[in-house]
Amino acid sequence: MKNKECNLVKDLLPNYIDKVTSNETNVFIEEHLKNCDECRESFKNMSEEIKVDYKNNENKKINIFKKVNNKIKLLKTIIFVIIFLFIVIFIRKVAILYKVENMAIKADYKNYSKIRVETTENCTIKKEYYKHNDNFVAITTRIDEEGVEEMIEYQLNGIKDRRSFKNKVENKDVNKDKNSIREDVRYQFLNKSFWGNIGVASIDSIKSVELGHKDCYLLVGDDYLNFIDKETGLTIKDVNFHNNFVIDYKYTFGDVTDEKIENLINDFQS
Repeated sequence: MKNKECNLVKDLLPNYIDKVTSNETNVFIEEHLKNCDECRESFKNMSEEIKVDYKNNENKKINIFKKVNNKIKLLKTIIFVIIFLFIVIFIRKVAILYKVENMAIKADYKNYSKIRVETTENCTIKKEYYKHNDNFVAITTRIDEEGVEEMIEYQLNGIKDRRSFKNKVENKDVNKDKNSIREDVRYQFLNKSFWGNIGVASIDSIKSVELGHKDCYLLVGDDYLNFIDKETGLTIKDVNFHNNFVIDYKYTFGDVTDEKIENLINDFQS
């Protein structure tokens, strides 16, 4: 009888230790343990084993939590570093854009020359512009399959004129009310506004390169390349892959005279 009771108590001990047995069962087990050394020893050993298992399980849970927490911290650190680098690069690009823009704006445009050569699949267009104070001469040369077409527009000592020549034959029907063929200075892709530069900095990458022995900033977009002279802040080369053209620019400052403008006019018309 005692053995049957001991076996029953031993079967109930795990539930008793986990505190899931009823009050009546608890009283029965506790009364038995008071009078049975063997079951009391079993209860002691079983309690210690369960405590060890519980502690091990808790340690495992803590270790898993620590691993997850460490991974979250690492992920946060990586995200922070990426955002920080992006902000640093973005601020650097905006600073470069404002720097070259201010340089371009501050140049002396009362005395300068500009040569622009555009090359496409169908033709080559060369535009020359020379200015000294209020005097200027603008010469456009277009070369395509039909031949050579030239146009000159100038203002010299208050006299203005505009003429067009095709294959060296003067076109007397030139519409002098058309927009002037002379161009403003190429300010690259800058819009001379806060949001304009922010937009360029967001989309384009900017690199330092060398082109024709000149140190340049290279703006790289989805379908274009834009080379900006670090010395002047002006574009010296455009490459457009979408429209398939290349434009080269050349600027000089302070070397244009009224005599040079007059000589260019005379040489063109001779």
